[in-house]
Amino acid sequence: MVWEVSGTSWPTLTRNNYGEWAVTMKVKLRTRRLWNAIDKGTDNEEDDMSALEAILAVVPVEYGEPLEVKNSAKEAWEAIAAMRVSSDHAKKALAQLLKQKYATLKFKDGESVEDFSLHLQSLIIKLRSHGISIDEEEAVSKYLHSMPMKNI
Repeated sequence: MVWEVSGTSWPTLTRNNYGEWAVTMKVKLRTRRLWNAIDKGTDNEEDDMSALEAILAVVPVEYGEPLEVKNSAKEAWEAIAAMRVSSDHAKKALAQLLKQKYATLKFKDGESVEDFSLHLQSLIIKLRSHGISIDEEEAVSKYLHSMPMKNI
């Protein structure tokens, strides 16, 4: 789900996307010159409130009340990070599951070459988003070794 904040789409924080959410928020806040309000704190109340408004607009409703009482965008950001500490563990577990899925990926009966190729590419993209690099040579090798001989 994506919300409009100041005329542009911002990511909504969910149970499973903290890492990606934090990176995207940082980029968007840096673009608007608001990241320093979170990174270092600021005495500029307008910047601080703009950053806090952006954060509050894209977090789940249940985060709203605990964050609204924070005195700054920096405090709110730190509170979200504290609430999401376990997300790092979940991300590492998911990375391991994705590696296992990649290792055991095989062409299925009835699957088209295009569908398999898209499935493989999607899996590689997910692995990369979790910090696991699959180079092009390895991807091609995986593709060729996973295909039945009749399809090659």
